[in-house]
Amino acid sequence: MKLDPQQKKIVKELSLKHNLTEKQIIEIIVLPFKFIRKEIKEIDFSGEETEEEFNSKVKNFNIPAIGKLYGSYYNFKQINNVRRSKEGSEEPRDN
Repeated sequence: MKLDPQQKKIVKELSLKHNLTEKQIIEIIVLPFKFIRKEIKEIDFSGEETEEEFNSKVKNFNIPAIGKLYGSYYNFKQINNVRRSKEGSEEPRDN
């Protein structure tokens, strides 16, 4: 992970404050995002889910001091419509 000078300074300060290595501090920072990525990749969407099916599969994540990461059905449908139009399989739909 490449850090800019400000980030390096913050990591160093946290390392000293909490008596941890800089590598441990970076891992603590990155770990929640690795977990979220893993969980999201495990979701199997066909692209044709109803809103109810989508809501039963989708996962939301609260990240302290940042906010909530969530997937909306509207965005899911828009992304699938764009994907279909790029593949040329059919025209985008508005449902």
